[in-house]
Amino acid sequence: MSGNRSLLLLFFIGIPLFAVEEEISQHYKSGMDAYKKGQYDLAIQEFESILSSNWDSPELYYNLGNAFFRSGNTAGAVWAFESCLNLSPTHSDAKYNLKLANLKVIDRMDLPDPPLYLQWYLGLKEQFTPTTWINITLFIFFLFSLSVTVNRLFLFSLVQNLRGIILTIFFISLFLALHSIWTDKSLDLGVIYSLKAEVRSEPNTFSTRLFEVHEGLKVSINQLENDWVKIELLDGKTGWISNDQIRLIQ
Repeated sequence: MSGNRSLLLLFFIGIPLFAVEEEISQHYKSGMDAYKKGQYDLAIQEFESILSSNWDSPELYYNLGNAFFRSGNTAGAVWAFESCLNLSPTHSDAKYNLKLANLKVIDRMDLPDPPLYLQWYLGLKEQFTPTTWINITLFIFFLFSLSVTVNRLFLFSLVQNLRGIILTIFFISLFLALHSIWTDKSLDLGVIYSLKAEVRSEPNTFSTRLFEVHEGLKVSINQLENDWVKIELLDGKTGWISNDQIRLIQ
């Protein structure tokens, strides 16, 4: 009897989940069909409805970004491509399309290229998400533990030499994993979603107007207070904008 009850429970739990998944698949299909027909606003509506159901994926953000770009919504395109790359850092098409979208951003800042060694390091770190780096580090640690065991059992000199190499790779991977986690947790990023936003010295409309930013600009988020967000630009400028003028990168 208890087995039958468990099956019934799983059945009744599974029905709503299956229905939600079916609905999401239908929205995605409708969105892709609308995009192919050039109905970009309809495609955006369908893709956004999936996000509102707390369901996302790199490809969903990528296609949403394309629909935003085609419809002339620069802020939406930048936001969607950035969100895609946040989930899948190696998505080459999203990287390319993000560069195209950023060309339309009025306030974009072309900073000087970092030193070659730093470019190599950052490129390596951004190849994977923090979760993937953790899994890689654990796998390398497993290999190191295995090499220690094999060396104790058989005293292979080759294994002993490999052990040092594996340990070095482990510490490099561990550093990359910790840095990736720190970056992911410490930096909240968003995209200016208003055509124009006035940045103020304090979180209210009566404070001094410092400067203004325009749609599509990616900024760091330093602080939240009621309906206001403190942002920081790449050049170090900071100030407050209303939180309805920015969209957090997922």
